[in-house]
Amino acid sequence: MQRSVWGAAILGVLLGSGLIGGGANAQVPPPPPEASEIATCLCLQQQMGVLHNESARRQGAYDSIRSELGQMDADLARQRSGLDVNNTEAVARFRALLERRDALYRRSIGPVANDAVAAAGRYNGKVGEYNARCANVPRNPDLLARVQSTLSCPPMY
Repeated sequence: MQRSVWGAAILGVLLGSGLIGGGANAQVPPPPPEASEIATCLCLQQQMGVLHNESARRQGAYDSIRSELGQMDADLARQRSGLDVNNTEAVARFRALLERRDALYRRSIGPVANDAVAAAGRYNGKVGEYNARCANVPRNPDLLARVQSTLSCPPMY
């Protein structure tokens, strides 16, 4: 009987300390996310890809205009240094080039620049949403594969 009392006491201490199952302090890993949360994260990944491509395309358009603007500035500088102000045709060509340059500049600081900034903002917002909701979350590989095989994401726009 003495032995069973000691056994019960040891069992009680182990249970109470959480060293064996059932203790209030036991560290139980969180359950894997539900299939719907996995689907949401997979759809967010798809949306990030679409927004990344859109942002890269709009940034490319902006970079192209800025490059063209740089070439026009160089052309204007060369022509200005050799411009015969008494030649009305040469002055007219220079003014036409200057007007095209100014129009291109307005585009570079207006809609093209605004589109590039807005696209980058949408992409960065989606990345932030994904990171807050999905990054560093353990996933059950079997459940992930099942969700991927039947994934249907809502349209973005």
